[in-house]
Amino acid sequence: MSKLKKVPGILLGIFLTGLALVLFLHDAGYIFMGHTVDLNEILINGEELPRDKYVTYQCSVPFGNYAETRSYVGGVIPLPGKTQQFAFLGENDMILSAEIGRKSKIQEMTELTDDYYHGEGFEPVTLVGCFEIISPDMDRYLVNYFSDIDLEEEGIHLTSYVINATKTRLKQALLYLFLLALGALVLWESVKKFREEE
Repeated sequence: MSKLKKVPGILLGIFLTGLALVLFLHDAGYIFMGHTVDLNEILINGEELPRDKYVTYQCSVPFGNYAETRSYVGGVIPLPGKTQQFAFLGENDMILSAEIGRKSKIQEMTELTDDYYHGEGFEPVTLVGCFEIISPDMDRYLVNYFSDIDLEEEGIHLTSYVINATKTRLKQALLYLFLLALGALVLWESVKKFREEE
């Protein structure tokens, strides 16, 4: 009976190790080589959107910051740094979002927004990240941000797509290495205890 208690630990270790390896393989091109797909080109050509792939996008038509979030440990202790969500117009009249954590990139997007609204000359901001769906909470903030504008009349479509620029190459590599190490440790400990019961 005691041996059976060790089986869930072994299965958990196998699952975590396998998950880490699958994620590494899925994102290997981005993590090791920085490979991304050109989202501008995809939108211009009307191609299928690259869900859960890493993209590069040249943002030229920003609408501004619609939300700001901060991560907490245990829901109580705030972690340093904030994440900001910006809305922008894509080439096919779709409103997309960007989730940004780096202060320098937030500053770039803020300056681009100011320059755009003041009609001044500006350079597009390069966004790199994972093309995902925003959370329900962020979706509500986004809808509320545009609640005073009749987007349909303007021929603009509001979407829940976001370029998650917080998923950097280093951050993803460290996350997957942590998962791999955790899975290997759980598996090793569980197998060791399983053998001790023999």
